[in-house]
Amino acid sequence: WSFSALFLDSFAIAGQTLVGFFLGAGQKAWARKVAGFVVGWSLVTGLFLAALMLAGERAAIFLLVPATSIPVFITAWRICALFMPLNSISFATDGIHWGTGDFRYLRNAVMAATAAGTAALFLLGLNGRLGLDEIWIATGIWICMRSLLGVLRIWPGIGKAPLGLK
Repeated sequence: WSFSALFLDSFAIAGQTLVGFFLGAGQKAWARKVAGFVVGWSLVTGLFLAALMLAGERAAIFLLVPATSIPVFITAWRICALFMPLNSISFATDGIHWGTGDFRYLRNAVMAATAAGTAALFLLGLNGRLGLDEIWIATGIWICMRSLLGVLRIWPGIGKAPLGLK
């Protein structure tokens, strides 16, 4: 997870820098193009990382997981892999929002996503069992919210979006 986060953050940083450059130069159309490329490449990379995780499941188990933990590990690993493409989008849009200086929106989006993830964690734990699978599902809900809110701010540009079409 840490490797993928750092890997995906490289796209976010490139997006942050280039979007900021083009907006600062008054070239909003180019900033929007860059945002599209950054999100596109991030998504492709997220899909690749998900496929790599799923294909490498046995190797990860062999290298990292004690035999007694394998049943707990497998489902959590697969859930994590399946959310990787959406996670890549949330990283990319975070960088784009940093590049536009849209910190207030980003803060609010992360707070809303955190509230949704926390509510999911609470609801999933109501049955008295809160295991690794449930934690990753709640994390996935948090990731989905961050991705959705990040994308909507750019396309179509909800609110006073710096990259909106207005």
